[in-house]
Amino acid sequence: MLQTRPFFPTDIQAVMAVVKESLNEVYPPSLYLTINNLWRDGFIVILEDGKVVGFVAAVEAGNKVARVLMLGVLPEHRGKAYGKMLLGELYKSCLSKGLDTVVLEVRKSNRDALAFYERLGFSLYGEIDNFYSNGEGAFRMMKVLGS
Repeated sequence: MLQTRPFFPTDIQAVMAVVKESLNEVYPPSLYLTINNLWRDGFIVILEDGKVVGFVAAVEAGNKVARVLMLGVLPEHRGKAYGKMLLGELYKSCLSKGLDTVVLEVRKSNRDALAFYERLGFSLYGEIDNFYSNGEGAFRMMKVLGS
């Protein structure tokens, strides 16, 4: 059974495992609590048979703008439209809060993620050098909801 719901603090270990496997990053548990405290409805997990297999974490980032900080799906669960489902839930949260634009950053080397976001209507609007912990740069992407 597939389900999406808000992140709960008890999900931290599962979300950390998704981050490590899908994003190749390790962040302290306190980061997830901070994100959750900033905008509870912007931190959504997807469960398959009761197990967290992906998530999206976003915050309000200005006038009518949400910023996706992380989106990850375990590699063995990719290709099932889970990322698209998570973003769909995030869009609902954005619109209910009066946010009409979603922005995010993607590793320049992550062609699969770039193609994924482009298929979902995101467009490139800039670059950031040395954005990730390993020094890699990022592309900035944006989607206006309803477009």
